[in-house]
Amino acid sequence: MAEILNLGLYYLDKAVTNLGYQRRDGENFTPTEVTENVKVKTTEIMALSGSRFFVRLGGLSGAVAVSMAAYGAHAFKVDDEKGAQLKKTFETGNKMHLVHSVALVCSPLCGRPYLTGALFTIGTILFSGSCYVHALTGNTKVRYITPYGGFALIFAWLSMLL
Repeated sequence: MAEILNLGLYYLDKAVTNLGYQRRDGENFTPTEVTENVKVKTTEIMALSGSRFFVRLGGLSGAVAVSMAAYGAHAFKVDDEKGAQLKKTFETGNKMHLVHSVALVCSPLCGRPYLTGALFTIGTILFSGSCYVHALTGNTKVRYITPYGGFALIFAWLSMLL
């Protein structure tokens, strides 16, 4: 039984060493040290993998932004002043959508990736979404949502300082 326990500790020691933890004095890890080191490394890995969600979401958002740009380039008839203004609104929403999709991909690099990613996501949906709806339908009531999206985007950029 002691041999099995020692063998288990040996392989656990090797696993922890391979994760980047080595004792400076060359001694083997005690079971308590191994457990603490594995917990720390596991927490770091889980935090990083959870924030990768925003990388994927940013990629999807960027693809939608490019698709909307292609649609907007052909959907608007600029025969009158109203059509030109709606196209300009659409393009503003699209530019903000594309820029903040790239920012969303970078959110895992921040100190608080979930806060930053959530603010970028909410801000992009509110700002760009309301611009798209207004431009495509002519509905002026959704324009009142746009500033809230803008504030969320500003706070997202500021959250990168945390």
